[in-house]
Amino acid sequence: MKLYDWMVKPTPQTEWIERRGILLWLAFFFIELGAGTFFVATFFDNALAMLIGWLICALLGGGAHLLYLGHPFRFWRIVLRPQTSWISRGLTFVGFFLILGLVDMGLRLWAESPLALVIVTDVFAFLVVIYGGFAMNYVNGIALWNTALLPILYVVSGIWGGAGLTLCIGLATGATTLVIMIEEWVRILLIGFIILLAVYLISVRYGTTTGKVSVREIVSGRWWPVMWFLVVSLGLVLPIGVVSSSFVVGIEHISAAVLYISIFCELIGDLSMRYLILKCGLYSPLIPSSSYAVS
Repeated sequence: MKLYDWMVKPTPQTEWIERRGILLWLAFFFIELGAGTFFVATFFDNALAMLIGWLICALLGGGAHLLYLGHPFRFWRIVLRPQTSWISRGLTFVGFFLILGLVDMGLRLWAESPLALVIVTDVFAFLVVIYGGFAMNYVNGIALWNTALLPILYVVSGIWGGAGLTLCIGLATGATTLVIMIEEWVRILLIGFIILLAVYLISVRYGTTTGKVSVREIVSGRWWPVMWFLVVSLGLVLPIGVVSSSFVVGIEHISAAVLYISIFCELIGDLSMRYLILKCGLYSPLIPSSSYAVS
């Protein structure tokens, strides 16, 4: 790319999605999935789901995040700048969540965890889920990210994924009551995610010219197969079919294999949508133009 392209063309960001940036894409996904699973599991008092969510956040999400930073043993320096960096705030949220979550789970082994501790831990779990959206929303130069809808979309997708994973754990352990109760969460969150995703893309499409180019790349440009096959067909249409069937015949009458496949596809769709949002994030040109194309 020629240097002057920055002035006249929308320029793709690469730091958060190419080469080592792939680790940040995975870190955001696993951190939010793990915290979302823990958050949902506390409402149903499912210790196993809480533990699995905690491990996903700490090992997969936290591990990928530390590897992305390049110097894992110096990460504490980033934590010292919460007033200027959402990455700093996010690592602080993750740290408090992991510590409080571990204490909460430890107390549950011998007695009932104090309600105040459960509430504070869930607050930090929620902040962990929303942090990735705010970290991206803070970048003013990328129209696809700089919208208040992005953190909300990430919250819904993170909790939706967490509810789906908790449902899987309930199926695997034979907790039929848990599966029936959490299915209502999955249905509501699925509907919310579809509505939010549509509103998000439409608002960005009609917000700025650069946003229009980003959405075009996602919907009908280079990345349309990922959007329509992985996000829409696998991640939305298949789960909609399963949820509709469960509403009619009851989730207890649906094959466990079908539910596992549906939740797996849901997670693949979520991961793919996050990839598109990172990959199609374009910096607005310094010299505005009424029409341009991405080369």
